[in-house]
Amino acid sequence: MVQAERSTFTNKRNQTISTVSYLPGNIHRPKAVLFFHHGYGEHIGRYERVHRELAEAGIAVYGYDHHGHGLSEPKDTRDRALVHDFNDLVDDSEEFAKLMRQRHSPDMCCIAAGQSMGGLIATHLVLRDQSAWAGLILCSAAIDVEWNLVLRLQAPVGGLLATLLPRAKIVPAVPMENLSNDPQVVKHFAEDPLNFVGDVRARTANEILKGFRDVQRKEALLRVPILAIHGTADKITSYTAVKRLLAAAASTDKELKEFPGGFHELLMGPEKEEAVKTLKDWILKHCPEPEAKL
Repeated sequence: MVQAERSTFTNKRNQTISTVSYLPGNIHRPKAVLFFHHGYGEHIGRYERVHRELAEAGIAVYGYDHHGHGLSEPKDTRDRALVHDFNDLVDDSEEFAKLMRQRHSPDMCCIAAGQSMGGLIATHLVLRDQSAWAGLILCSAAIDVEWNLVLRLQAPVGGLLATLLPRAKIVPAVPMENLSNDPQVVKHFAEDPLNFVGDVRARTANEILKGFRDVQRKEALLRVPILAIHGTADKITSYTAVKRLLAAAASTDKELKEFPGGFHELLMGPEKEEAVKTLKDWILKHCPEPEAKL
């Protein structure tokens, strides 16, 4: 029986952050703990089906809505999906993980994971203290994006635009139909009132770009086991960048699960059953149950 809970915590910037947890029947001794980060413009509630399935397998799952996303503050329209500093996203993740770890024994096997921008956040989180993590899972991770002409022209002046027009939605969003080759998945995303749909704010785009560049400088330092799942037809995040990270990482345990013809929303689209099973099997393999004490 999965125990689902909605709660909140207050981050260092005094914002109320909405959280979720999906705990397996053995709440006090799950097989593993997964900290899952959602992508840009969406919210953690979209992954309830995924997280329940993982919890049913004995994995405790924790997540939250990033600030300015979903049910988290700030809720003013002008501040939705606005990222002033990419490090704020990582700070919130680190703080939340420390709070949730207190529910479990110090030796609990903990894995950081994320979808799209959430994969970028999870990577930054792990790089802050690799000793705290048993693994990193990247789902269609935004280690970089597919650069079109407009993005290439805007990038050199990104810092200026971010300073002068931080809230302006002037960075073009990828067409919605690139989310999935299942029209229903696209429809659900577009109609979800908690999602932020449309062009990206100048400040947010520039901060995410900084996040890309910082990971590129540090990816060779990664030593933890890594699983990446990615669709070969993903036009939103860069499959090439994910393969580059895996090649550069010092980790000796690296796995890439490729979905031929797969779009961005692997956990929601036609590939969802295989994608979730891949995550579940990998987590259970890397977090073996502890031996019973005599």
